Amino acid sequence: MVEHANQGEGGMFKQVALLALASSVSGCAHTTTVQERSPISAIEALGFDALALPTTAYGPGSLVTSVRGNGLTPPYKLTYLCSPEYTDPPSPSIDAAASSQASREFSGSFKLDVSSLASLGVGAGISSIESVSIKFDNVKIEQLGFDQLGTIRSGLGPVCRDIVAEFSRKGIAYQTKQALRADVVYTATFKRGASAEAKGVAIAALKAAFGGSVQSDSASSVQGNGLYYGLVLTKV
Repeated sequence: MVEHANQGEGGMFKQVALLALASSVSGCAHTTTVQERSPISAIEALGFDALALPTTAYGPGSLVTSVRGNGLTPPYKLTYLCSPEYTDPPSPSIDAAASSQASREFSGSFKLDVSSLASLGVGAGISSIESVSIKFDNVKIEQLGFDQLGTIRSGLGPVCRDIVAEFSRKGIAYQTKQALRADVVYTATFKRGASAEAKGVAIAALKAAFGGSVQSDSASSVQGNGLYYGLVLTKV
């Protein structure tokens, strides 16, 4: 959810969580493996803002805009306004209570079918996949205070400052306030008769899309470490 810095909400921000329940179910689903839970519908069901694909980029403090440069609608496809080396963000704090709640939300596994993968932009090379199950671990909510965000902006060099000002005038400059980060394993179930070559191509496609690395003990899994899945952005 895009939040505005001038709304005076204090420390009360919506917790960023992603890939939770696919519909408005309660309690028991938090601790029970539900194979058909879809991370796609979970974004809308829980009202959180998702990245189109998980990434190690755009963590708290990042100055970003949409790739298309014409507004921002989740799932986000972002690009930096200023590269991280020029913004020098401090290490974010971990919201322990929110992280614990997010871990409970992400217990069990989730499932993506091929059409869901395609909607995420993972199209090429996945024709041999029947579905992909997703398992989360080490779920954390990272955040920075508004004072820290302001310090980042005040310390920008002249080029970055001008770029941020230009995009801000257009209403399309944002800064990451909170982010959900996790280690995730994607395990593919292949269609009957899929060749070893087709499986290898599919795993390579998942690896490229989700920023993971193929596990040494499996030819059907990709693991991504420290990936961001959802953001809270504030307009600047």
